[in-house]
Amino acid sequence: MSTAPKSRLRLRTRHRMRNLIATLAAASACLGVLVTAGDANAAGQAASSSSAASTYTTYTDLPYASGASQVLDLYVPDGARKPLPVIVYVHGGAWLASDKSELLRTLGWEALLDQGFAVASVNYTLSTDAQFPTQVQEVKSAVRYLRAVGPRYQLNGKVGLLGASAGSQIASLVGTSCGVRSLEGTIGTTGPSSCVDAVMDIAGPTDLATLAAASPALAGAVTAYLGCPAGIESCSPTVLRQADPTTYLTPGRRLPPFLIAHGDADTLVPLEQSQRFFASLKQACGNVSLFTLSGQDHFFATLGALLEPFPARTVQTAQGCGPTKTATEPPLGYATIGAFFHSNLR
Repeated sequence: MSTAPKSRLRLRTRHRMRNLIATLAAASACLGVLVTAGDANAAGQAASSSSAASTYTTYTDLPYASGASQVLDLYVPDGARKPLPVIVYVHGGAWLASDKSELLRTLGWEALLDQGFAVASVNYTLSTDAQFPTQVQEVKSAVRYLRAVGPRYQLNGKVGLLGASAGSQIASLVGTSCGVRSLEGTIGTTGPSSCVDAVMDIAGPTDLATLAAASPALAGAVTAYLGCPAGIESCSPTVLRQADPTTYLTPGRRLPPFLIAHGDADTLVPLEQSQRFFASLKQACGNVSLFTLSGQDHFFATLGALLEPFPARTVQTAQGCGPTKTATEPPLGYATIGAFFHSNLR
């Protein structure tokens, strides 16, 4: 057998294994039984660690507000010559499961530290204890907190968001709702801005009414998050609009650049959700790229597809009010993600 067929066979085998693991993970997520990583350190305690290329200090359970769930972990590369931008990871789990330790289970995330970013992973109150818009208000509070304590942790005030699945819905809402009072909240630090400088959306939903209809496995999670226990039909149109990031794409509102990534084999959150969001951001004259990943399912980032890096089926890019450009390059990996954040968090 030649080298090329062997290589393709290995690639197909990796994809099949990822799909099997993803199916099991999806079942766990929908049942709300995702396993979290080990015990946390005492609040604010620093611990030194290392990645493949650099050492970093971890600050665990920093309280960005007073609630039990309102804490974050902060990872800061050692030896930085100047204050760093921070990328805030917003975890998935259908709004009802998982926590900030999800970042540590995402293969390759330390590459962001090696590229000169601090990384924070934030907890928010799960939908079993609070409904929308609490989670959005909490992430905005975490952004304000990180700006307020920036000098203490060698941060420069530039903030990007990296959301996964349900966390992408929250991150995208934070990104498009700069200055929207109803989503701002008053918890925690209230002085600094909660507007962010860039957002990466990994397989996130935006139209929750359509999602509930298209993905029966997530219908209960959507209605629990929105506070409509009688089903999606019982959700008020006002709440559905408020939870949709496209609602806030109005003239004059500050809009950060977006990088969207979605697998075309995603059976949990349909690719159409990201295609719709891309089209809305383009119509609003935003700067946005959509990477459609061939053969990838919902959990591609967690399971290491970004390590290869993975060739996109298509890359659609729109800048300002210009035309959409479609290509097959660059592939999506941590180098591409780092370049996106570097260009927008300067």
